[in-house]
Amino acid sequence: MRKRELKSVLAHDKGSNRVYLIQLHPDDFPDIIERLDTLVGEHDYTKIFAKVPARFAPAFLSEGYTMEAFIPGFFKGMEDVLFLVKYFDAERSRPDTSALQAVQQVLSTPPSVGEHTPDTTFSLRPLTPADIDSMIPVFSQVFASYPFPIFEPAFLLRSMEQEGTRYFGAYHRGQLIAISSAECDEKAQNAEMTDFAVLPSYRGQRLALHLLAMMEKKLEQDGYLTFYTIARLNSLSMNKTFYNSGYHYSGTLNQNTQISGSIESMNVWYKTVKKNV
Repeated sequence: MRKRELKSVLAHDKGSNRVYLIQLHPDDFPDIIERLDTLVGEHDYTKIFAKVPARFAPAFLSEGYTMEAFIPGFFKGMEDVLFLVKYFDAERSRPDTSALQAVQQVLSTPPSVGEHTPDTTFSLRPLTPADIDSMIPVFSQVFASYPFPIFEPAFLLRSMEQEGTRYFGAYHRGQLIAISSAECDEKAQNAEMTDFAVLPSYRGQRLALHLLAMMEKKLEQDGYLTFYTIARLNSLSMNKTFYNSGYHYSGTLNQNTQISGSIESMNVWYKTVKKNV
């Protein structure tokens, strides 16, 4: 009997050595749980990572999943999402204790909040398809490898025009020197703040902080209610950027994502837009 095509969005690859359930469609539940296991068996992956609406979580938990992070109000500000994982290699589930201790130090001190304005020599603006040729060299200098093909013009164009991803850039004397993006789910009213890339010679200028603030402002104007990121555990500067921008830490995804040549653990941070009553 031929299997029905899934309506859910998922990805899997040997680079991250995992199956990633990006978006669960209700019509696929609960059969999706068995299908994910089948994919693991076919490709000998060592992890499943699933973003699951809270109302579907018990079925996953009963099949050996555990929760590593969560985001409240992820769906239209009303339903939480759980970041559930299932390991097929015990070594992969081990936490990076030294890196976690460094993040603990960050969380144990008050955030550096307040107004931060960029140096007047920098300018920030949304990016368009016309900017793609200048984006690729920036990504290539910052990342040795990445879980998605951000080095390919066709991918960037498709993400802009078909998938709702918004890119933002910082310029110095007409040169693009930093990029960020917001992967927007308009229906669920949430956005993942990601793809932060700052050229090495311009680091220390708080450009990621300024780009994040600009993204938040524009998305809040468009009715988005929840912002989040999945940040590299070992990038203390990016974790500080989100902490100092009012984001809440909600968990660590152990050895989760292939980036810059190796599989790294990732921290989940979220921020809820305050509604005017």
